[in-house]
Amino acid sequence: MKVLSFLVLLMILSSASLTALAQESDEATDFMHFDSMVMRFDGTDAYVTVTYDLDTFGRMYVLAFGTRHLESSFETIFSEYEEAEVIEIGYDTAIITLKDVSRSSGNYYLHDGRDLSTDIDSLKVIYPGGTSKTLTSVTETPNIFYGKE
Repeated sequence: MKVLSFLVLLMILSSASLTALAQESDEATDFMHFDSMVMRFDGTDAYVTVTYDLDTFGRMYVLAFGTRHLESSFETIFSEYEEAEVIEIGYDTAIITLKDVSRSSGNYYLHDGRDLSTDIDSLKVIYPGGTSKTLTSVTETPNIFYGKE
């Protein structure tokens, strides 16, 4: 019984400390390391897959309370996008939809780069035609343009 009480108390304290750390920190993602981000453009929208690692405390928190509490971290990263929607969050991957991130200009779509508020080890941009470009150690999305299909 004492062990169960100790575990419940530990989970409550862990929950409170992670929330406090996220609020006090300049970056709400200190407990996460972002390995890669794949950004696929389709018309004016973009679809993003982020691969990340959690530190030990973050993994314990996710095991205890689930991944839905990580959503605020992704909202912080994509805060400069007006219509960012977290579709799915797994233990090491998240899928986000970004609506109306590019604007139409003649036969092209233009995407203005935006700050990501964190460092991503690798960013792969996939254009509608299937070609791609990979950037390393990025903190913002690049300014790009791509043709209309």
